[in-house]
Amino acid sequence: MAPEVATKIKYKHGLDPIVAKNVLEEYNTHYIEKVGGGHYMVIGSSHAGCVTAFFEYEEGTAEIKTAYSSSNWQIDLYKRKRG
Repeated sequence: MAPEVATKIKYKHGLDPIVAKNVLEEYNTHYIEKVGGGHYMVIGSSHAGCVTAFFEYEEGTAEIKTAYSSSNWQIDLYKRKRG
């Protein structure tokens, strides 16, 4: 994750960037949806609550662009998709 993205996640969204990274890496506890081009949204559960992150995926590498605490509709989507 780029340093400027980590700073934005921490100070603008009040979320530890490590939490965003962990949500993306925990394959068995998240839901991923393609949102256009090489852009994806991941919603996952963590010790900080439900987290939504947006990332680009190219050539086998995921690069987080932003992350924040999930909104109510994102939590509902996560619950419906994860059962």
